[in-house]
Amino acid sequence: MIIRNYKEIPDNDVREAYGSDARDVRIRWISDKRTGNDSYLHNFALRYFTIKPEGYLAPHSHPWEQEIIVTHGQGIVTTKDTETEVKNGDAVYFAGNELHGFKNAGKETFEFYCVIGCLGKGENCIGL
Repeated sequence: MIIRNYKEIPDNDVREAYGSDARDVRIRWISDKRTGNDSYLHNFALRYFTIKPEGYLAPHSHPWEQEIIVTHGQGIVTTKDTETEVKNGDAVYFAGNELHGFKNAGKETFEFYCVIGCLGKGENCIGL
């Protein structure tokens, strides 16, 4: 068993760390491929995102599936054809290669947990 408090994990600016088209978005890698030892399967990684008011993470896609659960605030989830408002408690699933992005739609920070599936040797599941 591993216990970590997400607030004690350093966060990073998404634009600076990944070169993503983003504004005022921070990411914390709560668990990644390096968490624990070989007894952990590392089939997924868990991250925590915060997006300040008027912040966004532009639509993008990747081959791994992803699921989020909103923990604070309001946001807009953008897909290829839609923009849908989400709020605290909403869960959203994205298939691999599905275009998706996020915008803060309120005056408070928009926050969510994000689980991603690890592909192949899990290179996509190595945090910062």
